[in-house]
Amino acid sequence: MTDEANAGPLVSRRRNALRAIAAAAVFPAVAAFAQAGELVPTPSQPEGPFYPKTMPPDRDWDLTQIAGRTARASGTPLYLSGRVLNRDARAVADAQVELWQCDAHGRYHHAGDDGLPRDDNFQGYGVVTTDAYGRYAFKTIRPVPYSGRTPHLHVRVNPIGGEPLTTQLYIAGDNAAGDFVLASTPTAARARLTMTLSPAVGRETGALAGTFDLVIR
Repeated sequence: MTDEANAGPLVSRRRNALRAIAAAAVFPAVAAFAQAGELVPTPSQPEGPFYPKTMPPDRDWDLTQIAGRTARASGTPLYLSGRVLNRDARAVADAQVELWQCDAHGRYHHAGDDGLPRDDNFQGYGVVTTDAYGRYAFKTIRPVPYSGRTPHLHVRVNPIGGEPLTTQLYIAGDNAAGDFVLASTPTAARARLTMTLSPAVGRETGALAGTFDLVIR
């Protein structure tokens, strides 16, 4: 019996969904960030204080639904996908990509943030492994602002035997005024950490999609 069969129907469905998202994704060119024949690494950003102190039991690719619950997270669904590449534009397979963010109320889960209101149907953290083409995919919610911060997603890439990358992703058109992290980020780096969202074709009504390629050293 294969590992897929042993995994059970719920895990198998989630794996199949992830493969479908990755297979359907259309990835943007990264040549605009090439320099002297090499890709420019994605700028790093602070990890911040909200990386999980304890890992949730459910930490798969879909942050909008927790295993065992029927209700889904509040907020606008966001399908995030992309590739992990090295500076030679080669795909990085088997890299772990972590994603964490606040819920629709601006609360971080698993990080000691016990304030209310709070969306207990939001997973808050997820991790996936890139495929042979370096592709990753998550389903989450469009990030929301909270005091001192413009909407953002926290991402960390952990390549096998390579240097990890920790960064934050931003949404084009969001008001960044007053964001203390972006205030110390050079303009060029801001542009390379910003992605444009569009309607997620073929997904639920109102869902958004964004692609972002992560270039590691």
